[in-house]
Amino acid sequence: MRSLVLVFTLAIVVSAVAFPQAVVDPAKVRDLLTRFESHAHEQLRCEVIPIKPALNFAFRFQAGFIVHVPLNQYSGKGHRWVMLVRVTPDGGETVPLMSVINLPEIPQTKAVAEIGGGYLVGEGHYEVQWMMFDDGGRVCRKNWTVEPKPTRAERGIRVAIPPKTVRSFFWFAEPGERSNFDDAAPVRLTVLLHAAPISTRRTTLRASDSLMLVGLLSSLLERLPTRSVRLVVFSLDQQAELFRQESFSPKALDQVQQAISNVQLGVVDYRVLQNRHGHVDLLANLINAEVHAKEPSDVVLFLGPTARYADSMPQDALERLDAGSPQFFYFQYRPYYRRAATFSDVITASLRRLHGKTLLIHSPNEFAKAIQQVERAVRPAPSAASEK
Repeated sequence: MRSLVLVFTLAIVVSAVAFPQAVVDPAKVRDLLTRFESHAHEQLRCEVIPIKPALNFAFRFQAGFIVHVPLNQYSGKGHRWVMLVRVTPDGGETVPLMSVINLPEIPQTKAVAEIGGGYLVGEGHYEVQWMMFDDGGRVCRKNWTVEPKPTRAERGIRVAIPPKTVRSFFWFAEPGERSNFDDAAPVRLTVLLHAAPISTRRTTLRASDSLMLVGLLSSLLERLPTRSVRLVVFSLDQQAELFRQESFSPKALDQVQQAISNVQLGVVDYRVLQNRHGHVDLLANLINAEVHAKEPSDVVLFLGPTARYADSMPQDALERLDAGSPQFFYFQYRPYYRRAATFSDVITASLRRLHGKTLLIHSPNEFAKAIQQVERAVRPAPSAASEK
C-alpha cells in the first residue's frame, strides 16, 4: 500500500508524529467523499496553506499543504481527524487519499497543532480538493490548483514520475521509478544526519523541516549505489545521538522520521545548558568512532542544514587519519532564499581538519552533481593493465 506521510506537530510538547495516508478505492469511501459536495456541517476552525509543487531531490514533483488547527476546540481524550484529499489531473481520473489521525489527550491550551502533508505529481495541471472533519462532525475544507513544471535551471532534468500522474508520498521509489541511472560501483557508506531546523534563526523543528530531512536521506540512498549503510541521526542542539542503525534499510525511514519528530528543541536538559562545548564533543566523538570503526566505511557523509554553531574543532580533538580511513563529505543544505549567504559552521570546520569536502546543496541539480563528486572520489584507480 502506498503511503502519504503526514507530520503532526503539537505545540504543547513541540513534537511531531508521522501518520500514513493511503490512496483509497473510491467505492470503499463513497459516503465520505460525498462530504465534498455537502456544506451542511459545522465549521472546524483551521488554516490551510498549500505548498507549491517543487522538484524534490529524487526528481519528483512534491506538492502538499500545512494545516494549523487551534487546539482550544478540543479537550480530553478520544478525538480524531479524518483527512481526505482529491487530486485530479486535467483529462485524468481523480485520485483520493485518506488518513485517520487519533489525537493525544489534550488539556486546556491555547496551542496550535501543525499538520504537514505531501503528495507527488508529474508535470501538468491539477485540481486539489482538501477536507478534514473531526469526531464531532465539524469540517474544514479548501480547494486550490497546482501546475508543476521545471524551473529554468531544471530544464533538461529527467523527471522520475510520468506527466498527469498522482502518487501518494512515499519515502523510497517504487519499482520502475528509480531515479538512479548511474553505473558507479557501490560504496560502504555512513550517513551522519543532522536533525536541525532549516533556518538557523529558528529554535523549533517544524513539520516541513522533518519532511525535508527524511526526504534528503531517502533521495541520497536512492541515488548513491551502496554496499552497506550505517546511519546515525544526531542533534547538536540537544548534544545527543538520536538514532543509530548499523545495517540501515530504507524500510526503517519511518523510524528515522519518528526520531527526528521526537526532538524537542524548546525543552533543553539543564546539563546541555551547562556544557557549552558539548556539541563540539559530540561531533568529535561521532567522527572518531568512524575513524576507528571495526568495519570502516569508504565514505562518511554529513547531511543536513547549516548548523547554528561556528566553533573551531580543537586541534587535538580528532584522531589522525591513515591510509584506510574513510573519505569525509558534508552535503550542507541551504534553501534558495539563503543562496547568497556564506556561513562556515562547526561541521565544515571539522571537515577541514580531515581534508574532507563541503558541498553546498540548493537544488536537485546540485544534489545530483554532489553525488557524482562522491562517486568520482571513491572510484578505484585504473590498474596498469587496464591503462594499457
